[in-house]
Amino acid sequence: MGTSTDEVITRINSKIASLTRSEQRVGEYVRSHPDEIVMLSLQGLAERCETSDATVLRFCRSLGYSGFQDMKSTFIPELLRRGVSPTPEITGDDPGAAYSSRLAEDTRRTLGMLSESSIDRISAAVLSSRQVIMVGLAGSAGVGRIFADSLTSVGLPATTLSDRVEIERACDRLRAGDVVFGISHSGETPEVIAAIERGRAREAVTVGMTNFSPSSLERAAEHVLLTSVAEGLLGSYSCHPRILELVVLEVLTSRIAGQLAEQHRAPS
Repeated sequence: MGTSTDEVITRINSKIASLTRSEQRVGEYVRSHPDEIVMLSLQGLAERCETSDATVLRFCRSLGYSGFQDMKSTFIPELLRRGVSPTPEITGDDPGAAYSSRLAEDTRRTLGMLSESSIDRISAAVLSSRQVIMVGLAGSAGVGRIFADSLTSVGLPATTLSDRVEIERACDRLRAGDVVFGISHSGETPEVIAAIERGRAREAVTVGMTNFSPSSLERAAEHVLLTSVAEGLLGSYSCHPRILELVVLEVLTSRIAGQLAEQHRAPS
């Protein structure tokens, strides 16, 4: 996040001649609209450039970034120094009330997208699994750890992985009926998608959580949980998307705990 906007644009200029024509369109748009792209999703930038999500991702990696969010983050410090607000919705004399209203609306939309049958199926899979592996990077890993702790507290084995090598090793040991739960705000994190694909190949139950539909994670996972958060300057580096992810996971945790209680009450 310490790279300046000028350095990013210099990097684009040095690489653009070696890119494909569609990747060049992405590069030209990024260097011409740095203030705008930080408010776009990967899918939004692809639409602006009339290309595919995969092309945008390849462009970001050709510059040495791990993905779109990683590239966007390089523009954030300079935009903040210019006085661009990270959350333009939260203004006025009572920012607490403004944020409360925004959070309530995003929570309402997110919960409105939840399918009760999907929550039930995921809950049943977790309860019957030998192990639950949470996969996520950066902030997503933090959310995964909280959910894994919740599962562990009720006696269900769960671990969180964020290192690529550890993820690959764990996925190679998966068995049918295990659960792989991948979290990626953008839905395009390569390590998360690869873990889901490996899980499906080994007949594990796969669950993906993302903010974007369609996305590669949504296409790869058997079950999908969606949040509804508008892109802001900080993107997934903001706490706001993580709060919504935790709201969804709290619904799932409550369902799992309720089903455990029902099992204990059932006559033997």
